[in-house]
Amino acid sequence: MAGLESRTRFEPSEVEPRIIERWLSSGLFSPEAAGPAAENYSVAIPPPNVTGALHMGHALNGAIQDALVRYHRMLGRRTRWTLGTDHAGIATQTQVEKSLVQEGTSREELGREAFVQRVWAWRERYGGTIVEQFKRLGASCDYQHERFTLDEDYAQAVARVFVDLYHAGLIYRDHYLVNWDPGSGSAISDLEVADREVTDTLYDVAYPLIGAAPDEAQEVIVATVRPETMLADTAVAVNPLDERHAHLIGRRVRLPLVNRELPIIGDEYVKADFGTGALKVTPGHDPNDFEIGRRHDLNQLSVIGEDGRMTDLAGPRFTGLEVSEAQVAVVQALREQGYLRAERPYTHTVPYSHRSGRRIEPLVSLQWFMRMDELAAPAAEAVRSATVRIHPASQARRYLQWLEEIRPWCISRQLWWGHQLPVWYRGQETHVALTPPEGDGWRRDEDVLDTWFSSALWPFATLGWPQTTPELDAFYPTSVLSTARDILFLWVARMVMMGLRFTGEVPFSDVYVHSVIQAPDGRRMSKSLGTGIDPLDEIDRHGADAVRFGLLAMSSSQDVRYSPEKVQQGQGLANKLFNASRFVLMHVDPAARAAPAPETIEDRWILSRLERAKQQTAERLEGYDFSHAALGLYDFVFGELCDWYLELVKPRLEPAADAEARASVSANLLHVLSETLALAHPVIPFVTEEIHAHLRSASDPELLAGARWPAAHPELLDEPSERAVARAIEAVQAVRGWRDSVGCAPRLEVPVRLEAPGYEQTGGLLARMARLRLAGEEQASAPAVATVAVPGGSVAVLDVSGLDLGAAQRRVQESARRLRSEIARAEGKLANAGFVAKAPPAVVEAERAKLAALRAELEAL
Repeated sequence: MAGLESRTRFEPSEVEPRIIERWLSSGLFSPEAAGPAAENYSVAIPPPNVTGALHMGHALNGAIQDALVRYHRMLGRRTRWTLGTDHAGIATQTQVEKSLVQEGTSREELGREAFVQRVWAWRERYGGTIVEQFKRLGASCDYQHERFTLDEDYAQAVARVFVDLYHAGLIYRDHYLVNWDPGSGSAISDLEVADREVTDTLYDVAYPLIGAAPDEAQEVIVATVRPETMLADTAVAVNPLDERHAHLIGRRVRLPLVNRELPIIGDEYVKADFGTGALKVTPGHDPNDFEIGRRHDLNQLSVIGEDGRMTDLAGPRFTGLEVSEAQVAVVQALREQGYLRAERPYTHTVPYSHRSGRRIEPLVSLQWFMRMDELAAPAAEAVRSATVRIHPASQARRYLQWLEEIRPWCISRQLWWGHQLPVWYRGQETHVALTPPEGDGWRRDEDVLDTWFSSALWPFATLGWPQTTPELDAFYPTSVLSTARDILFLWVARMVMMGLRFTGEVPFSDVYVHSVIQAPDGRRMSKSLGTGIDPLDEIDRHGADAVRFGLLAMSSSQDVRYSPEKVQQGQGLANKLFNASRFVLMHVDPAARAAPAPETIEDRWILSRLERAKQQTAERLEGYDFSHAALGLYDFVFGELCDWYLELVKPRLEPAADAEARASVSANLLHVLSETLALAHPVIPFVTEEIHAHLRSASDPELLAGARWPAAHPELLDEPSERAVARAIEAVQAVRGWRDSVGCAPRLEVPVRLEAPGYEQTGGLLARMARLRLAGEEQASAPAVATVAVPGGSVAVLDVSGLDLGAAQRRVQESARRLRSEIARAEGKLANAGFVAKAPPAVVEAERAKLAALRAELEAL
């Protein structure tokens, strides 16, 4: 009780730092590694980039994971939430390179060793930012055993996997077409490429036909959006079923500007209905052309270098030009020499790097690859057999489709920050091992591994694998993974593959794919677009509990718009619970101890509703239905407990009330409040922990975070009491609405006759809560001057002295007039074809929703 009397609202900025320190110092988040994994509960956090700061996706996923972890910890399971960060090769190296540019130097000037030392120093300075921000959210991670994907023992695990897969024939080196990112100067995987729709120019270019007879066409026209790559053409392809060109197969053309002879080949890949039906084949700069080239044994020429500039092979006029400059120059040369036949706009998708934002250049490069087919089959079977369950099911279908179409993975990156390949070369010799080879003349491969290769080991490498550690025995396989759909392939599928390959077990049994939080206007959240919302700003403004509640309440299996209203709803819930608890602790019998005491119908009602809330919240958390879990808690805590039960029992808490009745209701209130705090703790941990400190008895655990989930008491379920009190509440609301409509003074007791069955036990509650005076037998036949419909019948009003009964009707008529006007305006707007066609879809949908709400409101009148 101490200190609560003067506090009229919950103050997150004062409470949260104090509470998080209590949690951290308790050791509760760092459990002993004991017991079998099947009995424990473990989660491995999707490791945020070491460069990162908490964004709304992190906050949502953190709230989801923490709700699950706290719930299972309260169930009595030994629970570990593994925390750590990813070295984020490209992103981190880019950050440090930017700082070097500002200093007037570069990584090349520093050299590899000095540069890597600079990155480590940068990580020491900035790498813990997001970890501290997770604490602000209230995430109950194991902060004492934070992991990093470049930890020494983690690096050993990564090297071990590479070496084992190499010797199994699944990792190999080859010249192959890769996605080259000129921005980062590295190859990247297919999954790090984003397709954007752009409008380019489609050029028709004439390739002179060698040996053309006078009576036949003298040239073959090809269509291309990338004329700069024609300098590396090695063939022209036509569809053998295309009657216009089939007769040309086996002939040759001359490549404009270069004068190299090219064969005309037949390949069914060529689309006869695209462009002119003739395709320039550039195996060195197009993935589809690369496959055509392999089928027809064509050379692979490269006229674009890794720096994004034209190479010497492009010829002196174009060498050294940026690709975009080269395109202009090539088109100009074609125009000058008379080879350009037509130009027209062409809209298509173009690959861009997720990392640097630069346009991808497909280049043939000597890289390390990983065969995926042998690994993909068991990973697919794990989901088909429900050994791994993906929620929602639609994401499981995406997962399986990707695995069915999987291609080799380019795993080498031309960076200095990351896991350097455990590969050494000497002449034609290649040594792949955990340790360097003996002897002189060996040179280590300078490339590092794709970040996703190392993070694929996260669930088991963070627990000490390949060593058999107590942590690995106790917490692997992990229980659940919560993640976003954009890394379902990049990370989730690869973790399943690696887990099965190297531990013999799936890394988790459940994968929950959460929604993406969009900006309130439906656009993606982005600082550059001005649509980003910083969760830390929201925590500062509303408190961590409010942000957690709001994010969980707005979560879905679909993408959702950020809802400030739901965060405010969470803030309101925290304040309501705090003030209700303060009221209870200040008014209950000081000698009372928490215990169910179903003395009256309202006691039996709240105890029964509490049992249902416990059951529903548990089911929803275990079913990954976080929105309904949060909103269901709100309805119970804010509505049933605070707005109704506390009001119903206030007279029994008065100092003048019967001592026995006061003791009974005090015990019941303390029991309900205590169990409600435990029930709400996984969703709103700070306010519940703060109240628990004032409420707990000597027998309760010091921290609510370490308390047990409320036990089920099915004997307290009481459907008749639930129905009776629900009916009474509905009647109270109807009468209060009528009172408001006629301007009835708040304290005026209106004489009425209750003309409805089913209120035998709740009539007194109805009268008190709705300010009614129930008529006695002497007024059994008194005429009613007004009636109010209630469940099962009506309330007959016997005296309305001083009330304006016509006011209610006038208010209804005015509301109906206003609603009809707004409905007509909305209908007119939606009937306007121009508005529907030109307005953003989100705006049109909002207008339709508004119209539906207006119609429903009018119907309710």
